[in-house]
Amino acid sequence: LAQDQLRLREHLSRRGHDSRRFFAGAADRWDAMRAELYGELFPSAAISALLPSDWIVADLGCGTGHVAEELARRVRHVIGVDHSGEMLEAARRRLSEAGNVELREGDLEELPIEDSSCDAALMLLALTYVADPARALTEMLRIVRPEGRVALIDLLAHGREDFRLSMGQKHLGFAAEQLAGLLEQAGACNVETHFLSPEPRAKGPALI
Repeated sequence: LAQDQLRLREHLSRRGHDSRRFFAGAADRWDAMRAELYGELFPSAAISALLPSDWIVADLGCGTGHVAEELARRVRHVIGVDHSGEMLEAARRRLSEAGNVELREGDLEELPIEDSSCDAALMLLALTYVADPARALTEMLRIVRPEGRVALIDLLAHGREDFRLSMGQKHLGFAAEQLAGLLEQAGACNVETHFLSPEPRAKGPALI
C-alpha cells in the first residue's frame, strides 16, 4: 500500500506539471483559444448568476427579448419595454414560457413603469434611437429605487453617417464625457464609463 501511495503521488505530481507546462506555453494565445473552443458567452452567464435573485429589473428597449430571457433565469421579475409592437411580438414568442417577464409597449422617454419600482434597469443599444437622450435617462433613473443600479451600453461616438442612416438611428453615438454628463444630470451617482473591446467579427462602431 505504501508503494502504491508513492506511485500515486508521483503520477499526480506529473499531471500537475503537465497542466502548468501547457498554460506556460499558451498564455499569449489562451484568450483566442478559449473563445474558439468554448465560445465567449459563458463568462457573462457566470457573472449574471451573481445578480440578487429577489430583484426586479427593467430591460429598456428590450427588442426581441434576448436579454430579458437571460435575466428571467436570474431575478424575480423582469419588465421589458419597447416602442415597437413587432419587436414585442417577437419577444412574446421567445418568452412564452417565462412566467416572470412582463412586456409593455411604450417610449423610453415616457416609461410605463412606476416610480422607484425597480432594483435595476438596463438600456442596451437603445439610446441612439431616442430623440431626447437626456429625457430617456431621466426616466431610467426615475423607475429605479434610490439605492438601485443602472447599466447602459451604446455606440461610442463615430462619424459613420451612412451607418446611422442605414440603422435608423438618431445619434452618432456618445463620447464618454457626454454620456457620463447625461447620466449625472439625470440624477445618477457614482457614474463609471468603460470602453468595450470590439469583438473580432463585429463590423459596427465600438461600444461604450
